[in-house]
Amino acid sequence: MNMTPEAESVPRGSSLDEQYTRVDAKPQSMYGIVLGLPEEFYDEIASKRERFCPSAAKRIFPHVTLRAPFATKDPKGLVQIIEDVALRYLPVQLQAEGLGSFVGPRNNVLYAKVKRSDRLMRLHEAVVHALPDVRDVFPDAPAHQFENWVPHITIADGISIERLEEIRGDLAEYTPRCEWEARELLLVRSQSAEDGSILWTTTRSFRLPT
Repeated sequence: MNMTPEAESVPRGSSLDEQYTRVDAKPQSMYGIVLGLPEEFYDEIASKRERFCPSAAKRIFPHVTLRAPFATKDPKGLVQIIEDVALRYLPVQLQAEGLGSFVGPRNNVLYAKVKRSDRLMRLHEAVVHALPDVRDVFPDAPAHQFENWVPHITIADGISIERLEEIRGDLAEYTPRCEWEARELLLVRSQSAEDGSILWTTTRSFRLPT
């Protein structure tokens, strides 16, 4: 959640190495909208995060980001908006397979790739369009929405290119693979830890009735 692509990223359909750069988190409260993972796949990704990037594991649980971090003057007003999107656009089928990376001058990310299906794209677009009055925390975030959006599950971030290559080598025989139906949206909120780092926790779940 604390990553934002550079304005001039590698176009869709290029190699796995997209251009990303790290931006320091802002001090105000931030929010994001994400999809969770099924339990077994969650545990699988979480174990890799804990092994290769404990700091990422500490910041937030494994997830797929639908909306980059934003600030709002009316947090309570988010509830009805997100609930309406969930009712209209869920459930959505997700498919994760393989590893990818974002490479930038100050930060590198290793992630599990998530297929960008038509239905997942409609959900992403609906979430973005439903929140026109919020303010993006990271200035470059709008340039990496819609057709430039890359759905993914972060395994390690904030790492050097040398460390990225080391992890790739360690995971040479590992292929994350999972298909699942997502039936809820999660609203996450930032909070400051004692060491000054930013942690993300779920503040509300918007689940389809069973």
